[in-house]
Amino acid sequence: MDTELFVVKGKVYQQTKGYSAQVGEDIGYEKAAKMIKANYDQNPDDAIAHFVGKDIILKVLAQPGVVGMRMFYAVNDLGLRHLVIVGTDATGKNVVEYSTVNNEGEMIKNKGVIVAASRTCPPYCDGATSTTTPGW
Repeated sequence: MDTELFVVKGKVYQQTKGYSAQVGEDIGYEKAAKMIKANYDQNPDDAIAHFVGKDIILKVLAQPGVVGMRMFYAVNDLGLRHLVIVGTDATGKNVVEYSTVNNEGEMIKNKGVIVAASRTCPPYCDGATSTTTPGW
């Protein structure tokens, strides 16, 4: 696969190009914990995590042409950091609408499934860990 270099906040990163169902990797607990702690250290007053249920995730992924999801950082009505999740196709386009054929053979436009309303941690954190530190 082709890779590309890009710059964010003055630092150069390398990543694989393109959009497919295979994008992403299992990084393991240790690396994940280190990354989560670094984020918490830089943003101690922000939400630590967001929980989204399986049913709505499957609804996003079941849309025609969707190969993955894009997760946007957003600010909700209370001014708190939040996530907005949208399905993404193989060209990288956000699926905000899609077409289907109804029973009469007519093409109809459908609104894409765009997710927010997740449960924020705190207070919806793992009950076995503190809600004020990034432990998990």
